[in-house]
Amino acid sequence: MSQANLARSSGVTQALISAHELGKRQLQSGHVKAIASVIAEVESGSIPEGIRLRNWAEKRSAGQEPKPKRARRRKKVHPADHVAFLNRSRGLERPSLRRSDEDGGAPVALAMFAGCGGMSLGFRRAGFDVAGFIELDENARESYAHNFPTSVCLGADVTEVSRDTVAQWRREFGEVAVLIGGPPCQGFSLAGKRDVHDPRNRLVMRYLEIAEQLQPKAILIENVRLLTSMKNPSGGLVADEIVEQLQKIGYRAQWSCLNSADYGVPQCRERVFFLGYRQDLAPPSKWFPAPTHSPVGSNGTQRGLFSKPVWRSFRDATGDLPSLESGERAPDDEYHWAVSHPEHVLQMLRVVPEGHSAHENEDPALRPPSGYNTTYKRLRWDEPSSTIGTTFGMISACRTVHPTNTRSLTIREAMRCQSFPDDFQLKGKTGAVRKQIGNAVPPVLAEALAGYIKTHLPH
Repeated sequence: MSQANLARSSGVTQALISAHELGKRQLQSGHVKAIASVIAEVESGSIPEGIRLRNWAEKRSAGQEPKPKRARRRKKVHPADHVAFLNRSRGLERPSLRRSDEDGGAPVALAMFAGCGGMSLGFRRAGFDVAGFIELDENARESYAHNFPTSVCLGADVTEVSRDTVAQWRREFGEVAVLIGGPPCQGFSLAGKRDVHDPRNRLVMRYLEIAEQLQPKAILIENVRLLTSMKNPSGGLVADEIVEQLQKIGYRAQWSCLNSADYGVPQCRERVFFLGYRQDLAPPSKWFPAPTHSPVGSNGTQRGLFSKPVWRSFRDATGDLPSLESGERAPDDEYHWAVSHPEHVLQMLRVVPEGHSAHENEDPALRPPSGYNTTYKRLRWDEPSSTIGTTFGMISACRTVHPTNTRSLTIREAMRCQSFPDDFQLKGKTGAVRKQIGNAVPPVLAEALAGYIKTHLPH
C-alpha cells in the first residue's frame, strides 16, 4: 500500500507517515490505532474507504506504464496522404484564400517544423492568424491539427516544398507577417553527438530558402542554446552563418538566448532565438522583449528590478493537482498518472529531500550505481522546474523527480511546466506525447515574443 493510500484511509497525514518511516518522528497511539485498523481491513480482504484502485483492465506488471485509451491503430500511410486526410477531415482540402494583414484581418503567420503547436499557440494568443503549418512527425501533426482546426496542413517535409508551392502560398495567404519555426536540433545539442555533418542541421538553411522566396515581414527561428557554440563543416559558428544567411536574403537579424522563466513560464529553459526583420522595415531599437519576471535571491529579495514578479514556481504550476505516488493516477485527468517505479529505486528516493539527489545519500547502498548528481534528483516546490525534456517520465533522467512524491513527473505536470493550458490535447502513445511536450516552445514565452514582434510590424 502506498503512503498516499494509507494516509487517505487512516486520516494520518502522508507527511507524518513518511517521517515515521524515515525514523524522524514517532506516531501517537491514536495514529497507530488508525493505521492498524486500515491494515486489518486490508488483511481481511476488504477495501478500506479512501483507497484508489486502478481499473482491472489497466492492471499491469511492475515497471510497465498505464496507457490512456487510444483509438484503434490504423495502418501507416504516406505523409502526403496523411496531410490530405487531415485537411479533408477538417473541411480544409486546400488552403482557402485569407485576407492579409494589409486587408484589415489578423496578421498571418505560417509555422514550419511546427511540432504540436507550442509556438503557434503563443502567436495565436497574441492575435496572429496561424494560417498554415508543416510538421514531419505524424503524431505531432495530428495534435496540431486538433488544436488549430482552421490552420491548413501545408505538408509534412520542408525538403519536399517546391518553389511553385511557396508561390501558391503567397497567392493564397497574401503577405505573410511572420514565418516561425524550430528546426530539429539533435545535431546541435549536447544531448546528442553534436555532429556537424548531421543532415538535420541543414534544415535551418532549407527554412531560410523558403523564407527568401516567401519574404515575410519577420522571421523567427528557435533552437537549443548550444547551437551558438556549434561550428559548421568549414569551422565557422553556425549562429553567425544563420545571421549572415538572413542578411543575404534581405533581413536585418540578431539572435539572443532567452530563459523561459524570465517571461512567466514555471520552467528554467534556455533557448536561442534568431529574429529577422525585412530590410524595407525599420527594426525596433531593442530586438527582443525585456524579461517580465526575475529570480529570487537566497536572502528572499529579488535580483534586479523590484517591480517585476518573481519567477513562477513548480508549486505555482502544479500545486493544485492531486498528490500521486508511484503507480497511481488521478481519476479525472487522463494526463495525470504516475509511472510505476521499481521498489529498489523507490527505496533510494524516499530518503531524498527536495532539491537533492539520491547520489547524495549517506548510505552507499541507497545510491544509484552510476550517473551524475543531476539524476535521481528531486525538484524544489518553490523554484521553476528544470528544463522539460522528452525523458521527463524517467526517474533516472535529469531533475525529473517530484519534490515530495517519490516518482517522476506526470504528463500533466510537464505540460503545466511548459505553460500549456489544460484543454490542450495531444495525440499518440505515451512516448510520442512526451516527445511532443519536450520539444515544444513554451506557449507563454512564444506569446511574449509574438506580442513584441506584432507591435513593431507595420499594419
